[in-house]
Amino acid sequence: MLNNTLYIQDKNYEGIKDNLISLLNTALDDNKRANIGTIDDLRKTSIAIKAFDLVSFSMSLFAYVQYKTHKLSYYKTLAILNDAKYLANSSESYLAQKINMFLLGLIEFEEENIDVSLDLIHGASNIAISEEFDLDEKIFNFEEKIKKINQKKQISSEKPSFIPKHHTEDPLIAFLKVGRTIALETNMDNLLTVVAQEIKLALDADRCTVFLLDEEKNELWSKVALGMNTKEIRFNSSLGLAGHVATTGETVNIQEAYKDKRFNKEIDNQTGYVTKSILCMPIRNMSHQIVGVFQVLNKKDGYFTEKDEDLLIAIGSSAGIALENAALFNKQKKFIEEQRLLLSSFVDTLSASIDARDKITAGHSKRVTLYTMLICDKLNLDSREKEIIRQASLLHDIGKIGIRDSVLQKEGKLTEDEYKHIQQHVKITDDILSKIYFSKEYKDVAKIASSHHEKYNGSGYFRKLKGEDIPIGGRILAVSDVFDAITSKRHYRSKMPIEKAIDIIVQDSGTHFDKNMADAFLSIETDKIIDVMLTGSVELDINDRAILNKYSLLNLYTLMALHKDRERTLEEERFISTFLKYYNTECAKDDR
Repeated sequence: MLNNTLYIQDKNYEGIKDNLISLLNTALDDNKRANIGTIDDLRKTSIAIKAFDLVSFSMSLFAYVQYKTHKLSYYKTLAILNDAKYLANSSESYLAQKINMFLLGLIEFEEENIDVSLDLIHGASNIAISEEFDLDEKIFNFEEKIKKINQKKQISSEKPSFIPKHHTEDPLIAFLKVGRTIALETNMDNLLTVVAQEIKLALDADRCTVFLLDEEKNELWSKVALGMNTKEIRFNSSLGLAGHVATTGETVNIQEAYKDKRFNKEIDNQTGYVTKSILCMPIRNMSHQIVGVFQVLNKKDGYFTEKDEDLLIAIGSSAGIALENAALFNKQKKFIEEQRLLLSSFVDTLSASIDARDKITAGHSKRVTLYTMLICDKLNLDSREKEIIRQASLLHDIGKIGIRDSVLQKEGKLTEDEYKHIQQHVKITDDILSKIYFSKEYKDVAKIASSHHEKYNGSGYFRKLKGEDIPIGGRILAVSDVFDAITSKRHYRSKMPIEKAIDIIVQDSGTHFDKNMADAFLSIETDKIIDVMLTGSVELDINDRAILNKYSLLNLYTLMALHKDRERTLEEERFISTFLKYYNTECAKDDR
């Protein structure tokens, strides 16, 4: 049988994860020490197989162990954990997110930031994961332990979040630490939260709100008002103290809020909160333009001083730049997404127009793309690489625009000259796509699209590439393109029996096809294969899907070709008949 390398890769993945879980358990045991070299080796292996959730897991664990052994400072630890958090979120791994948040909570506990530690560990406990090991129990035990310490020491909820203990003793140190924390964030919502939290702590205040100026709507707004349950605040930029500061650029330091006519008492009346002292200051960008307002309420020990104003000015300069950068970053992300959607729409339309030239082969590019994405999933390729290959697969036959209709739509077998003519479509594909401007990220689209007729042994066309000199996307496309071609009706023949079609993939593995790509394709569940074949026509029955989902293409080949003389079980017969019911349905492909 085929030596399916996908299964080996899956075992590597599970093995790495099991080892990391074991090392995590060791690291959480005060009497044991996790081997940092082993953790780093697992990180490198995770990178090699592109398991970015495990990369995040290993980075979080690495940072925690190094911090506990005093080999990493608090801020270097935060930097690594922040990178691990990004990977956990981008890979959409609940396990990696849970571990990252939990270990950050433990580090905050070590820094005596008890309230933040509790928030983080409680947040980690609320992330549901499918993995079955005692992480939830450990988190619960740590949470209970910290709660008891919190109650015993009567630590207030205003303890620092990302600033080590006793930071307020030196305003300069507080400013540097706040600036370091702010620099870690580019997400606007997170940045607003961090800035407000750090100012509240640095100035030893009860509440802090960061308002941003919306010039188009002439409003001040904020999603963060620490100490309140407010989700978003919006009001005219000329109203209240914040409006006064945004309009005049003055800094307002009020000791008795209720004695100042500019103070609006309505919010206090609505919430029951009593505002006493207020420090309100404009936020300026690099061009010294006002982009928002800080509003800090109720100094805990007396009134806001000139030193508080100086510290807020220092923090404000960093925060203003960070907020402006975050806004620009978000605009850039939005622009890039719009460009990506525009490119995707263009590619989809172009692909459909090429397929529309021939009714018989209509839908081929779309099906090839769907098969290709299934193989990418089996190979655990990251989303960025998948998207590049997706674009290339949609455009892989664009060169057929330069092939004569008399050849493209010929009934019957092609002559030698006609076959040579149609082979030119890959070179034409490369010529066309090479002239289209793609961003740096998509620069390989032309090469991938024009390599789908290359063969692993070097006997393909048009560049005669061999082995891994063929882009991975091209090696995947080769499998998808051939399979769809032989399982679809053509002018000169009907689609092949499924067992013969699979046999071609099996027999040509290692010569025409990269064995890894062929193995990955053959491991795809048959319900997904039928979904692709039925694209644009009938839907797969839910009960039939349950039957087909249990078996892969390789299983089907084994039952129908390799073990055809063996007596099949009732379930196996039911599986084969269900697959053939859809495969032999003419409307599945021929009338699109």
